Amino acid sequence: MDKNLDKLLTQEDLAKRWQVTVSTITNWRNAGILQPIKGLPVIRFHPSYIAELEGVKMEKTSPLYARKLERRIEELEQENQRLKGIIAKVLAEVSEAVAYRGEQYE
Repeated sequence: MDKNLDKLLTQEDLAKRWQVTVSTITNWRNAGILQPIKGLPVIRFHPSYIAELEGVKMEKTSPLYARKLERRIEELEQENQRLKGIIAKVLAEVSEAVAYRGEQYE
């Protein structure tokens, strides 16, 4: 295994690596963009996590998670169609009410 992948990275390491300030790294961490290793008394990042962020090592999503996402997309598409139908009905009712009201004043 590459020795560089064994060393945990500090905020300073990342700042230098990405040519940004440590403040930027801190801001990204506070915003949840960067996730340090949990359970350590200091802020450190795992090299493989950083490599994934950089696009160096992209792992496939698990088939179970991918299927879950596909099901959720299907559910949302069905809900979207149902809501479009409701909106169409409401617009039709409103149009009819406006037309009726217009006839009363003619």
